[in-house]
Amino acid sequence: MNSTSAIAQSGLAAATLRLNVSASNIANLDDTSPVGAAGYAPSQVVTSATPGGGVSAQAVTVKPAQLLTYDPASPLAGVQGMLDTPDIDPITEVTNQLTAGIAFAYSLAALQAADEEQQQTLDMTT
Repeated sequence: MNSTSAIAQSGLAAATLRLNVSASNIANLDDTSPVGAAGYAPSQVVTSATPGGGVSAQAVTVKPAQLLTYDPASPLAGVQGMLDTPDIDPITEVTNQLTAGIAFAYSLAALQAADEEQQQTLDMTT
């Protein structure tokens, strides 16, 4: 595998992780838990450049992960009617998904270009 392919594959992996993390956050948007209990903790993806090109991506927990919400009708609510809910902004998550889709498409195009370049090189040697 050449370096262009490795760079493109790292971009594909980062975009896939970003989409998966965002989908998980949206799926758990309405989760609630008693105040102080361990509920769903939203994540975000942190990327960094790698030596020689490409990107490294890692999912990390967002701090603070919870918001206090007033819902006295909930069976999980405390005496004051408060619950912990994940601190997730749906607009941000949709933006993350769109960005991940675009990044995936560009990385895929780069991988296809690297494959075509490699094929042309092989064709010249035969």
